Amino acid sequence: MSWLSTPFGAYSCEFSPFHANLLALGTSQYYGIVGNGRLHIFDISGGMAGARPVCEWATKDGVYDCTWSEANEHVIATAQGDGTLKLFDWTQPAGPIMSLDGHTAEVYGVDWNLNEKQLVSSASWDHTVRVWDVDRGMCIQTMAAHTGIAYAAIWAPSKPMCLASVAGDAMLHIHDLACGNAPVQSIQAHQHEIITVDWNKYHEHMLVTGSVDKTLRVFDMRNPSGPLQILHGHQLAVRRLKCHPHSDSQVVSASYDMSVGVWDLNRAQLIQRFDHHTEFVVGIDLSLFEENLLATAAWDRTACVWNCVQGPPPPAPSGILRPRS
Repeated sequence: MSWLSTPFGAYSCEFSPFHANLLALGTSQYYGIVGNGRLHIFDISGGMAGARPVCEWATKDGVYDCTWSEANEHVIATAQGDGTLKLFDWTQPAGPIMSLDGHTAEVYGVDWNLNEKQLVSSASWDHTVRVWDVDRGMCIQTMAAHTGIAYAAIWAPSKPMCLASVAGDAMLHIHDLACGNAPVQSIQAHQHEIITVDWNKYHEHMLVTGSVDKTLRVFDMRNPSGPLQILHGHQLAVRRLKCHPHSDSQVVSASYDMSVGVWDLNRAQLIQRFDHHTEFVVGIDLSLFEENLLATAAWDRTACVWNCVQGPPPPAPSGILRPRS
């Protein structure tokens, strides 16, 4: 169990798919509105003794999201406030190894394809979703179906060329790269902005979305007429969610209400709630190596890593957490 402190507000946290002890943390100065950013890599194997910094890079704009390479254990891609994707190698601390340019506004989400390991997706405030071939260092496809800020574009784990995107237009689009730039399915999934989406790792047609309407919604894309479930429990927008890599029925979520939730889809309810942060919780991830090892990241300039089935995390060391605003 570890608490991590950063100079800037945290925006995203991602466990390495190769190394059980590595956690990436994307951060932004002044809550990501203006200012610089930093990408941190921490070794979390120290437990309560504390996480050890491995590497960090300063960026000229905020780091809104990050995603580990599925092909190279050392590489991580970031979504930047300057409209670029930047790739870093934690064995090369001098700076980014690649910059991918093309978006005309902030990039808010990035995701590395689990199967086609040269592909990365990005979602931007310019309303577009782009697909990048990092081997060639270029954008190979641009999807412009959204009419609002695109917040997330997530690859399907069982369909290599398929991804789901969500945006401020309240739409959930399913894209198949083999079918061109237009979505193959579109659903108005909420009545308000959709900020986050993820695929169930065990049911290939199932997706979960999170919105500023405070709900999570579960969809089966074989029957897109409406959600299978609408999950209530957060008091403010659902900022990020992840489907559990070790359970077909659990989802974790982070919210602007400063809480973290664990949901059981079989019971259609919130089964755990954690209130250990003192500002908006915007990043969340689950380890592939240790079942129920959860990482959360917040604007209070901290991240926390602990096994959530054992209850709430231990109290933060004195002086780390800012008072609740």
